[in-house]
Amino acid sequence: MRSRLRSFLRWVTLLQRLFRSMSTDESCETHPEAILELENGELVSRFIYSKSHMSTEHHRPKPDAFNPLPDKPLSVVHTTGLPDRDVWEIGRLHALVDKPGRDKIRGRADMPVKALIKRNLRAIRDDNPFARHTSVIGWPRSSDPDQRKQQLKDLCLALSQDPEIKLIIPENPVTNPA
Repeated sequence: MRSRLRSFLRWVTLLQRLFRSMSTDESCETHPEAILELENGELVSRFIYSKSHMSTEHHRPKPDAFNPLPDKPLSVVHTTGLPDRDVWEIGRLHALVDKPGRDKIRGRADMPVKALIKRNLRAIRDDNPFARHTSVIGWPRSSDPDQRKQQLKDLCLALSQDPEIKLIIPENPVTNPA
């Protein structure tokens, strides 16, 4: 039953992305792999821009590293099979922006997708706005803002403490060359 539900949800996601792509200049032919729900054996990475979002002493990401913007998915990168240098290069080319606090990547949290799935979150590779971009969806939705805030806090804390999620710190912060 669960397998059928996952297949159905994957099909629905595919249709949603297909219809969305038909209403823009970009088609599915541009990114044939763009509509993909990642599964247990996959890996995603969350870039960390702030020293306050990681503990170098404990070598762990902190809960705020996983906190999505209100009503937005968490932005991560599908990194299964990529060498370390390629992951950092994706961050340098696509994640750094000309805004305060987003000019350096200080670390990343490498997350097995199974760590997300066991918390009822889903990783959807959408390749938007760049190849390998993935959205983590399924965050708590409660009509009570205080309850939602507490659920989100608990979920981010659980992710930050999951032993399968690894903090990776580059030798030097990743920046755009001047």
